[in-house]
Amino acid sequence: MATGSHAIVFGAAGLLGWATLNQLLSEYPSPGQFSRITAVLNRPVAEPDLCLPSGPNRPSFELVSGINLLQTSTDDLAKQLKEKVPGAEGITHVFYFVFAPFNDDYTQECTQNCGIMQRLADALNIVAPTLRSFVYSGGSRGYGIYNPEGVFQPPLEESMADSLPEDYAKTVAYPWFRKILTEASKDRKWTWTEVCPDAVVGFSPNGSAYSLALHWAQYLSLYAYNHRGPTDKAVEVPFPGSEAGYRSLYTPVSGEILGRIAIHAALHPESCGGKIVNMLDSDTPVSASDLWPGIAAWFGLKGVGPAEDDTLKPSEYIDQYRHLFAQNGAPKALTCGVGEGKKQLDSVGWWLTFDRQFSSKRLRSVGFTEQRNPVDGWLEAFERFREAGIIF
Repeated sequence: MATGSHAIVFGAAGLLGWATLNQLLSEYPSPGQFSRITAVLNRPVAEPDLCLPSGPNRPSFELVSGINLLQTSTDDLAKQLKEKVPGAEGITHVFYFVFAPFNDDYTQECTQNCGIMQRLADALNIVAPTLRSFVYSGGSRGYGIYNPEGVFQPPLEESMADSLPEDYAKTVAYPWFRKILTEASKDRKWTWTEVCPDAVVGFSPNGSAYSLALHWAQYLSLYAYNHRGPTDKAVEVPFPGSEAGYRSLYTPVSGEILGRIAIHAALHPESCGGKIVNMLDSDTPVSASDLWPGIAAWFGLKGVGPAEDDTLKPSEYIDQYRHLFAQNGAPKALTCGVGEGKKQLDSVGWWLTFDRQFSSKRLRSVGFTEQRNPVDGWLEAFERFREAGIIF
């Protein structure tokens, strides 16, 4: 089956795209599964800056930039794919991890992203006649977590995603993506899968608009630097949130597991096609109180519960001390931070105060059985950030 398989990853330098690309180039699930891999980036990036695995047996690999998904027509997008992607006609598996924000206007954001999805699906039908699978990412927003206290009682199961309140649903692109792709794949040989993570804990080489792991990594890196002293006693760092946020249950997914689930879904359209599939590290949900001590300990700090007094939010702390990165051997931190999502990430511990854990039943039923300790994903991401010079 693998002979001639060509995987293309849109949004390949982002948090989810990089995780999937990393697993593809690491030859998951087995050597030779894909003969060609194409990474599509928004802006040109030199391959060494992407921190990707290398090796003599790595599949044929191409980096492509300059494909305009936002301001184009279907025919023009098809032309761009033909001209810029070597072997585009042989694309067999698409991994789509692109989401274009639109300020705080979620209705307009939904419309914009649905337009991109429609054009891409139609362009692929022109360009890639051997397409077999189209995997894209949804998220817990599709379960209503932007509503105060949420919408559904956890564990959150995939079937719930089609029962969102009408006013909320018009602000969420994922239900419309499913309709677009169902229609686009009708009477064709390909199908779609929506892989659904909640908090994604992973590495991205160029920063990220929304990466809690990066946000906290830079915050704790600076906090630890500023609180180093003559004593060996670890300095306490309070959890940035409320007590309810500290105790609420959820199911994070590490970049490693996310990439593997995405590839598993792509390679098993017979069981995953036309479905939403939740992504998570472990069947057992966790809370910040389970993770924060281990996260802080990696930086030599003692993670404790929320503080009663007003302290600087992580983004405020980073802004105040960011200059220390350049002075201490981490110059990439100045350009590789969190973007427009920093205020939302600041408020995670105060806003997500309700249980929102995912069900793993469908994930296990389609044959993906791997699990890992959720804290390991955080520590792995921190190691990568340090190696890339994004923290010290």
